[in-house]
Amino acid sequence: MQVTVAQGVMLVYALVTVIGGVMGYKSAKSTASLIASLISGVLLLVGFTLSRTTPPVGCGVAAAVALALSVFFGMRLIKKGAKMPAIIMLPLSVVSLLVFVWGMTASSKPS
Repeated sequence: MQVTVAQGVMLVYALVTVIGGVMGYKSAKSTASLIASLISGVLLLVGFTLSRTTPPVGCGVAAAVALALSVFFGMRLIKKGAKMPAIIMLPLSVVSLLVFVWGMTASSKPS
């Protein structure tokens, strides 16, 4: 059950990340946003795929992506004061990170 929740969050988080990158590209012509979001989305899909056979590993991959994005958007908010997209992505990344860590630990406990 716990891993199923984490898998659902992975898919939603991947989708939101990629959509955000596309929006960043369209509005600010930010190729970096587009590339970073596509890489993050692919890594989250890799995490999802791995989580189907080895849940701790898949959740670990997704947690690493969420941690990296949490740090990135947190620093961007603090240093540049750039509210968008940090005001959306920072809380989403932190909550996703917590879910992935929970899924990682819950799936590695013996039944």
